[in-house]
Amino acid sequence: MVSKKTGFAIIGTGNIGRVHALAIQSIPEASLITVYDLQISQSQKIAQEFSVPAAKSLTNIITNPAIDVVSICTPSGTHAELAIPLAQSGKHLFVEKPLDIKLERIDNMINAAKAAGVIITGILPSRFRDGIQKTYQAIQTGRLGKLVLITGSIKWFRSDEYYRGSWRGTWELDGGGALMNQSIHTIDLVQWLGGPIDSIYGKTATLRHRIQAEDTGTALIEFKNGAQGIIQGATSCWPGDPARIEIHGTEGTIVLEEGRIVRWELKNAPEDEQNTMLALEKDSFGGSRDPMGISPDLHKRQLVDLIDAIHSNRQPLIMGEEARKAVEIILAIYQSSQTGRKIQLPL
Repeated sequence: MVSKKTGFAIIGTGNIGRVHALAIQSIPEASLITVYDLQISQSQKIAQEFSVPAAKSLTNIITNPAIDVVSICTPSGTHAELAIPLAQSGKHLFVEKPLDIKLERIDNMINAAKAAGVIITGILPSRFRDGIQKTYQAIQTGRLGKLVLITGSIKWFRSDEYYRGSWRGTWELDGGGALMNQSIHTIDLVQWLGGPIDSIYGKTATLRHRIQAEDTGTALIEFKNGAQGIIQGATSCWPGDPARIEIHGTEGTIVLEEGRIVRWELKNAPEDEQNTMLALEKDSFGGSRDPMGISPDLHKRQLVDLIDAIHSNRQPLIMGEEARKAVEIILAIYQSSQTGRKIQLPL
């Protein structure tokens, strides 16, 4: 039982920062203390909407004892420069995906948190979907038999306006394009459900948008358990389809769309099990067509886990080391595409 409310600050008050604010304010055990953004007008707008003061500087957040956790919702390439001094000041960290765009920076963030005795968690809330949890349990208990094929498809669409004049799709601040930004959730699920990846052969291209990085990418993957897989990620596919994961084993098949089970066929399954699994969730929480089509519900689930971890002195479901894995996979795809070679993990 949480004895006092956990105080939160949000740095970065764009689209995803607002999702964080909605999630935080929906949790009785949490309190939104302040928000901060370099764009003062944007910061003040969100502060007014959620009836909290806007911080004037990072120092205001670092020195405020009422703040226990900081949500970092800034462009991906700025995460480490914010996270490290915050960790050193004793703040727990709730960092939007990707944790950062460089593995060395991520490692520095993780090490800073360890040295300060604080938690750093990467935001990958799709793991908290009921369908994903049931699928993970089925795989872990061997109900699919030996895994043989796993595919993750993110055939999404983003408009020209989404990228125009933005940090999105730039190597410096987004760290890539469709794979690093939009596809990272599904890529994380592919490796979490399927197990560690041994090697990757990838190809990326920019086929629809005028951006530095890719809007289309494909990878062939080999898992350490012998299974084979495919990752497809794009923001070039109009009008945009739900993210889809297919998992095939020697004794069963599970298919998910935006984390919701749409097919559940396992050998020797109880008669009503498939219908139960198909009815677990209805809402998609998806952003396949609209970046604003993201519900705060999944962020809320991950925040509840983090708050309990802080007060129970345990690790949350997704520690920094876990969030690092998807970034490493994406960087391997980029490296393979650039060199034309299969890339072995770890990098």
